[in-house]
Amino acid sequence: MHFADLTLCRYHNGPFDANNWAVPLRAVGWLEDPHPFPTGRVPSALISRLQTLLEQTKAEYRQFGFRGVHDCSLCSSGLRKSPAEPGWSQENLFVPGFDAVFVAPGGILHYIEEHAYLPPSEFLDALERCPDVASVEYRQALQRANAGAQPPLDETWTESLARSRALAEEIAATRRLRRSDE
Repeated sequence: MHFADLTLCRYHNGPFDANNWAVPLRAVGWLEDPHPFPTGRVPSALISRLQTLLEQTKAEYRQFGFRGVHDCSLCSSGLRKSPAEPGWSQENLFVPGFDAVFVAPGGILHYIEEHAYLPPSEFLDALERCPDVASVEYRQALQRANAGAQPPLDETWTESLARSRALAEEIAATRRLRRSDE
């Protein structure tokens, strides 16, 4: 899937559709051959930050990862990175900016490291300021970037799991209570 950098993202319904955000949802790093892209050097600290945020996204927002695989169309067929490796394109990272939110595929890390892709400076600045994905500050930053509106992201995977467990326990308790009344 290709989107030119900083264009509106309309990849899928829900949080991947710019129409569901109060501010522009800007695509970054959605590269495909034969579309040209800027090259340059990304500071190693930002590469490490990106890797950390992608790992956190994989853990906290599994529901926004896509199933299936995406081979890098920029690699020669003999050098393709395996989609099973961490930080591949099944994960999708939302990065709060100023009056915009950026969305990047997990493959952006590969594009930077292997193809010298240079993301837009607005994205790199936002990446540098981005709080840990698992933090309350991250949700707050997304809401601020979304003009104060709640971002169209459902609860985190951890929150969803806790809610599901609490609901299961409530159902089990109700069943136990009914059996004891019989």
